[in-house]
Amino acid sequence: MNQRAQTIEHLQRSDEDSSQRRALAARLDTALKRARISSAGAARRLEVSEHDVQFWRRGITVPPLSAFTRIASFLNLDVYRLCTGQTAGATAAL
Repeated sequence: MNQRAQTIEHLQRSDEDSSQRRALAARLDTALKRARISSAGAARRLEVSEHDVQFWRRGITVPPLSAFTRIASFLNLDVYRLCTGQTAGATAAL
């Protein structure tokens, strides 16, 4: 693959990653709002900084999987749905 094609592929992946990160952030933010848990409250429960939680909620960074399992647990949510927006076992239409 030539340099130009690699660059285009990288940009497309980055854009896709960015939109997935924003979608994940929106699901996390919505779940925390519904539970009426602030970023500070979530940070205390997860033993992370409030800035980390704020960055996750804005889609700047993504929480590690271990944090997702703890978030899902204290919000009583399915971790797969929180991470992907889909229910476990759901398949995409062909």
